[in-house]
Amino acid sequence: MRFCTAVNCMDGRVQLPVIDYLKKRFKVDYVDVVTEPGPNRILAKQSNAILVKSIFDRLGISVHHHGSTGIAVVGHYDCYGNLADKAAQSKDTQVAIEHIRQRYKDVPVIGLWVDENWQVAEIIGDVLGC
Repeated sequence: MRFCTAVNCMDGRVQLPVIDYLKKRFKVDYVDVVTEPGPNRILAKQSNAILVKSIFDRLGISVHHHGSTGIAVVGHYDCYGNLADKAAQSKDTQVAIEHIRQRYKDVPVIGLWVDENWQVAEIIGDVLGC
């Protein structure tokens, strides 16, 4: 069994499109999902230490116990947890990825955007190339 991890919004509209995309992208059987409203913003701003720790605790389980082969940080259209537009959310996603890479240097980390039609696009790839 192979796993990857999605750091995704709790919004139910984005769950299945992201899972489907990541199963193909990382060639895995399962996608562990860490959800919070606007997780790209939470990780980028680092202003709520409790939420940041919670996200990293759950990421640790996925990476260390499930052997996650990739991590995706997700932003999406109409996100109540991050009300910013795509450009601003993409910046948050990039900063969030940098924080994750500091802890998980050997795991590819990518950024995804889910648009108003619930289509998933990779906006930030990883230099590890998986």
